[in-house]
Amino acid sequence: MPSTIRVLIVDDSALIRQMLTRALSVDPRIEIVGIAKTGVEAIEKARALSPDVITLDIEMPELSGIEALPHLSKHSSARIVMLSSIDDPDTTYHALCGGAVDFIAKPHSGFATSITDLSELLLKKIKTAYRIDPSRTSPVLERFVVEATDPLGTGVAATDLKAVVGIGASTGGPPALERVFSGLSLETPAAYLVVQHLPAGFTASLARRLSNASEIDVVEATDGVQIKAGHAYLAPYGTHMTADMITVTGEAFIRLSDEPSVHGVRPAVDPLFSSIARFFGPRGVAILLTGMGSDGARGMAEIQQAGGDTIAQNEETSVVWGMPGAASKVGAVRHLAPIGLIAAEIRRTLRTMEVL
Repeated sequence: MPSTIRVLIVDDSALIRQMLTRALSVDPRIEIVGIAKTGVEAIEKARALSPDVITLDIEMPELSGIEALPHLSKHSSARIVMLSSIDDPDTTYHALCGGAVDFIAKPHSGFATSITDLSELLLKKIKTAYRIDPSRTSPVLERFVVEATDPLGTGVAATDLKAVVGIGASTGGPPALERVFSGLSLETPAAYLVVQHLPAGFTASLARRLSNASEIDVVEATDGVQIKAGHAYLAPYGTHMTADMITVTGEAFIRLSDEPSVHGVRPAVDPLFSSIARFFGPRGVAILLTGMGSDGARGMAEIQQAGGDTIAQNEETSVVWGMPGAASKVGAVRHLAPIGLIAAEIRRTLRTMEVL
């Protein structure tokens, strides 16, 4: 493995290129091998310089980042980190489906309040991207395993909450979540609580995309809202999301809190999973999808110990097999499946739970 990470910076703004260069120069492991101002120039330099990681702006003249992305994915083994505007999160998610491995929010006022903050964020993203196997950076649709038709699906809307499914994801998660939700239906009386590690400003858009991809109504969670079957709730940026229950009536609610970060993130998956284990026991299901780190492993083990079921994405279809791998390592995963079969595993589990 080379001692340095070779980076190609692509941005049409001289100011942004200067900021990125300064932010990356603080780490001796990073070698900036080139700078490109357009999508066309990016493709040419990617072929000539063979970078390990490319930071790719979305809005550029001649050829946009979105238009350049498929060419870069096809002709280069570089992992691509998008520079995204908070005003256009849908384009960012399109880039993630097109082969980008991660993104950095790019507010109008600048990337961060200081070069120090920018360096910390950018270096973390680049080092994470570098650890990703290049063979897993091809467009997501090409990596999906085709899911078999479910002959037992009833299509009947669920009215009573019988089970709660907690889902956690990080790097590579948005397109994986879309794939999972596209395979879910209202056939079983379950609710879905989702934690996806994202920057501020992107959760509401992701909720809309997941809702459009599924029969399930997906919304950004609010504190105190009742958890209902046939609905999914996405944890907002900056708050932990947990489940709560009134034991006398059995009604369940969402709780949001600003308690300290867990695993360096907020929201984190572990608090959610722990609450599902506590209040739902054998009626709880834990799902871990692609993501860096170990968030969710402890909580998944708690759900397993409480009698619930646990499902994780396999290594072959994960962009990063950190979170599901950590859960598998501690023996917390009962079912390991490719991303294209995760929804089928969820449906199978929920059908089994209906007889409890």
